[in-house]
Amino acid sequence: MASSDTGKEEIDEAEEEALLKSDDDYDMREVSEQSSINLEGPLIDEDFLINDSSKSQPNAKLDFTSNNKIMSERKETESDISSDNEDDTEGEALKQYEDLLAELESEKYAYDKYVRLCDLSHATGDLDNIRKAYKSFSEVYPLTAELWLRYINVELKLAQSPNEIEKVETLFKRAFQDYYCKYNFSLRTLELTASDLAKNFACFAPRCKDADIIWKQILSTYGLHCFQSRDYFQMYQKYLKVFYSNEDNQNDSYIESFLTELRYPHVDMEESFIEFKVFYEKNKETLSHKIKWEDVERRYFRAKEQLQKILPFEEKLKTFAEHAYREKADTYFEYIEAADKLLDENVLQTIYERMVAECCLNADCWLKYIKFIEYRDEYGPPDELPAFHPFNQTADDISKRALRNCSWSPELYIKRMRLFEKMGKTKEEIQEILEGAVAAGFQTPEPTVVIWLEYLTYLRRHTDWRNENECDTLRKTFNLAWTILGQQWGVLADCNCEILQFWGRLEYGPLQDSKRGKELWTTVMESSDNASKSGLWIEFALLEMRRDLESTRNIFSKALRSVNLDNPSVISSAWERFERCNGTAKTLENCLKECHGINKNISLKLTQHKSNIKSKKEVKSVKRKTSPLRDEVPPKLSRNLDTEVNSCEKRTFKDHEDQTIDISKDHLRIFLSNLDYNISEEQIRAELIELKIVNVELIRSANGRSRGFGYAELINEDEVEKALAMDRKILHGRPLYISSVLRDKQQRQKFKYSVEIEPQKLFVKGLPHDVTEEELKEIFAAFGNIKDVRLVHHKEFKNIAYIEYEDESSAGKAVLALDKTKLRDHLLSVAISAPPPKPATSPSSTMKSLGIIPHKQRKTFDQKPRMSLIPDAVRKNFQSQNAPNSLNTLNNHNGAPKTNEDFRNLLKR
Repeated sequence: MASSDTGKEEIDEAEEEALLKSDDDYDMREVSEQSSINLEGPLIDEDFLINDSSKSQPNAKLDFTSNNKIMSERKETESDISSDNEDDTEGEALKQYEDLLAELESEKYAYDKYVRLCDLSHATGDLDNIRKAYKSFSEVYPLTAELWLRYINVELKLAQSPNEIEKVETLFKRAFQDYYCKYNFSLRTLELTASDLAKNFACFAPRCKDADIIWKQILSTYGLHCFQSRDYFQMYQKYLKVFYSNEDNQNDSYIESFLTELRYPHVDMEESFIEFKVFYEKNKETLSHKIKWEDVERRYFRAKEQLQKILPFEEKLKTFAEHAYREKADTYFEYIEAADKLLDENVLQTIYERMVAECCLNADCWLKYIKFIEYRDEYGPPDELPAFHPFNQTADDISKRALRNCSWSPELYIKRMRLFEKMGKTKEEIQEILEGAVAAGFQTPEPTVVIWLEYLTYLRRHTDWRNENECDTLRKTFNLAWTILGQQWGVLADCNCEILQFWGRLEYGPLQDSKRGKELWTTVMESSDNASKSGLWIEFALLEMRRDLESTRNIFSKALRSVNLDNPSVISSAWERFERCNGTAKTLENCLKECHGINKNISLKLTQHKSNIKSKKEVKSVKRKTSPLRDEVPPKLSRNLDTEVNSCEKRTFKDHEDQTIDISKDHLRIFLSNLDYNISEEQIRAELIELKIVNVELIRSANGRSRGFGYAELINEDEVEKALAMDRKILHGRPLYISSVLRDKQQRQKFKYSVEIEPQKLFVKGLPHDVTEEELKEIFAAFGNIKDVRLVHHKEFKNIAYIEYEDESSAGKAVLALDKTKLRDHLLSVAISAPPPKPATSPSSTMKSLGIIPHKQRKTFDQKPRMSLIPDAVRKNFQSQNAPNSLNTLNNHNGAPKTNEDFRNLLKR
C-alpha cells in the first residue's frame, strides 16, 4: 500500500541509529536482576523500588539493606517528632494552629488561612495535626499538586505495611480527582516537575499490589497528552524490563505499549514509530505477537494528520504566562471546538481536564466541561473508555469539583440544581445546594436572588396544587426567601422585587388567591423605581383582570399618574383597549378623557423639548447680534460693529493679562478649573471650608461671567499640599481640578497616576451612575485588602473606576470572579489596569513641522496661522505625510512656489 511504502522511506535514514538504541535498551532484560532503574521520581530511590518489588517476583534477589534503612529512618522520624514537641517554637506553632482552626469554624471559605493551617501543622511536628489540616482543607477546596505531594510525602515515609501503602495509593487517586496533572514548559523541551502527580504515582506503582493496573490507568490518561505521552511510555517500558522476569510477557506488554502509544497524536510519535519498527524487525522471529502492519500504519498516519491540526493550539498554549488565565481559557475554547470532531472522546476529555486544571477559577470552563459530559452520557460513552479518573466522572462529579473551585459562581449552583432534578434527587438534597449557596458569602445580592429564584422555580414544578400542605410549604418558602434576603442585604435585596413578582403570579394563578396576589404586586409597584416601568404596570393590570375589572381600571389610572413613567402612551393605549372590550360608555369616556389629558401633556413636553433644542442652535447666531435690525445694517457697518465688540473683549482680556502677578507667592497659590460657571468666590470658600483660604479670584469674560477657572491663595505651603490632595473633589456636581501654578515644571505636582501596567490595580467599566466608593469597596474587598478606590469624573461621572489592591493576586482573583458580572443590570468589565502607551511622536510635533501652532500653545489673541485658512480636507492631507515631503507639496515639481492657480486646483480635489 502507498502509505506503507511512504513509511518505510521515512525511516530508512534513521533506522540504523534507532537499531543501535533498541539493542542497548532491549539487552537490559538479560541483566534486569542486577541493574537499577531510574524512573525519574523524586519520592522513591532506585534500590528501594527494586527490593520492594522482589516480594512479588520469584526469580528476583532479596536485599534487606534498604528495608533496614527505611526502618531506621522511621525510628529517627518518630524520635524527632517526640523531641520537637518539647521545643518552644513548636509550642508556639501549635498555639497558632489551634487559634486558626477556631477562626476557620466561622470563616469556612478563607482559602489563605487553610494554606497557613497546613504550614503550621508541619511546624507542630504532629502527624495527627497534619492529617487534620489537610482533611479540613480538602473538604472545602481542592488541593494543589504541590500541597498533595507535600502531604503524601509525609505518609510515604511511614508507609511500610500493605494497609499503609494502600492508604498512600488512595491519596494519590484522591489527588487526581482534584486536578489533572500539571506541567511546565522550558523552551521546546518538556520539563516534568516535582508537582507532576502522575509521575510520582508511576514511581510509587511498584510498591502497590496491582502495579500493572496503576500503569494502565496512568498510560490511558496521561499517555494521551500531546507533549507528555512519550515520556510516560518510556518510563513504562523501563519498568517492564526490570520487573518482568518472563520474556514472553515482557515482549507482549512492550509491543502493546507501542501500539497504544501510536494510536494517538503526540509530538514524538515519529520517533516512537521508528523505534517500534526496528525492534519488531530485529526480534520478529522470537515474538509470539503477530502484528498487522497495515492497521498499525493506518492508525499511525491518521494520528499524525491529527497532530498537524492540533499542534498550533498546543504551541500557542505554551507561549502564555502562568497567570494568563483568560487568554488560556479562550485558546482552550478554540482548541476544543476545532478538536471536537477530530479527536477521540477520551483524548478530548483530557483536553477538558487540562483546561479546568489551568483555568480552575473560570466558571465558564467548568460549565463547558459539564455540558460535554452531559452530552457524552446522553448518547453513551465510547466503548474503549478507561475505567479511571477522569473518564469515570459524571456531570455531577464535575459540578461538585467546579463548586469547590468557584464557590462564588451562581451559574454553577443553578447547574447543579438542574442536574440533581434531572437525576431524580429528593427535595432535601436540592435544598442542601441552596443552603451551600446561601453560606457561600456572595458580596452582592444579585447572585443570591438568582439562586433563590431557581430553587423556587424548582419547587413550583414539583408542587401538587391540589395538596394544601404543599401549597402552604411553597408560600412559606417564598416568605423565607424574601425575609432572609432582607435581613442580609436590607434595601439592596432584590431591588426589582423579582421574588415577589414570581410569588404574586403564582397567587393569581395556580395558588388561586388573587387577593394576596394583588397585595404582593402592590408592594412590587411601590418598591424602588418599579412605578416608572410601564411593562410591570401592564402585567399587573392583566393579572388583576382575572379578579376584578374595576380594580384593573384603577390600576391603569394609577399607572398614568406615576411620576417619571417611561412610556405613558403604552399605558393609555392598553387602557383604551381594555375599556373597549370590558367597559361601559361612561368608563370609556372617562378613560379617553384622562388619556387625552396625559397625551396632551406629553405633546406639550415634546414641543418644549424641540423648542429648547432649536433655541440652543440659535444661540450662536444670536450671540453676536447687537440689534434686532442687524440684518438691515450695511455689511461694512456690520463688520465695524463686530470689530468693535472684538476689540472690547480683547481689551478686557488684555487688562487681565497685563495685571502684575506676584511670582513670589506662587508657592501659596493653586489653580482651580472645571468650575460651575454660576459659582461665586464666596461659594468656593464655603465648599472648601477645610482649607485656610486667603483669597479667591475667578477669571471672568467681557460680560462678567465666570470662565470656569480661577486661582486661590492659601495661608501656607502645608495648606497647598492639603489642597492638591483634594484634586477631583465633587463641587456642585462636578469634579474640581486642583493643580499647582509653579512656573518651574520640575517643582509642579507630578501626575499621580501611572501610565504603565499596574498588576495590582483594576480598571472597571460599565458601572451604574449611582454607584459609590463605599459600595465598590464592599464588593471588591472580598478578594483582598483594598488600598484605594477612585471614581473617574470629567464634568460628570464617566461610569468607570480604578480599584487598587495591596497585592497582585487579589486583583487577579477579582478579575476572574467579577468580569462580565452584573451590578443593577449593568454589565461590568473588570481588567488589570494597562493604560495605552504614549505615541512615539506627538501630533503637535507634526503640526509644528507644517507651520501650524497647536491651539493649546497659542495665546488667545495670536493671529491664526495662514495654514488654518486651508480647508480641512487639504490640511489633513498635508498632516498625514512627513514634514519634508509635506513642505515639498507646497512647491511645484521644479521647486518653484505654487501659484494661486495651483491652489485653486488643490481646492477642487
